[in-house]
Amino acid sequence: MLSTRCAFADSDPIVETRSGKIREVSGGDVQVFKGVPYGASTTGTNRFMAPRPPEPWTGIQDAVAYAGHAPQWPSTTPRQAELKTLLGPPDTTPTGEDCQTLNLWMPKLVGGAKRPVMVWLHGGGMAYGSANLPVYDGINLARRGDVVVVGVNHRLNVFGFLHLADIGGEAY
Repeated sequence: MLSTRCAFADSDPIVETRSGKIREVSGGDVQVFKGVPYGASTTGTNRFMAPRPPEPWTGIQDAVAYAGHAPQWPSTTPRQAELKTLLGPPDTTPTGEDCQTLNLWMPKLVGGAKRPVMVWLHGGGMAYGSANLPVYDGINLARRGDVVVVGVNHRLNVFGFLHLADIGGEAY
């Protein structure tokens, strides 16, 4: 697992996205990008609205640590507590509505080779969960399967799945 306290080398890849440049810390034979935004803030007037692209940034954003995860209600049933134990340590990243981020693992690009992409949406019945859990780390799958692995953090509960169009109009 990569640490957030890393020294950057000139050889650490910088990738340009539609919103700006991101940099990963060299992870050997696998490139790792964590906490890459794919959606704009959903707080305030954007709450319950359709997703929008992230605000573009200037400079280079370091993608070396998991970003926050969606607000969710704590688990209280014994079965949910068992499941949390099964999945390993809990996600301790901040909880907030700015949770639309991707975690990516891919073998080093050589000669522009194309690879299959596997997208992982964590479980949790659209109510809880996070792509930031250690059990979902895609480094080994990317290395052994020669694939790009994408973990998605997305809005949950009423913040992501509440249908308001019937009472609020087409904007919702």
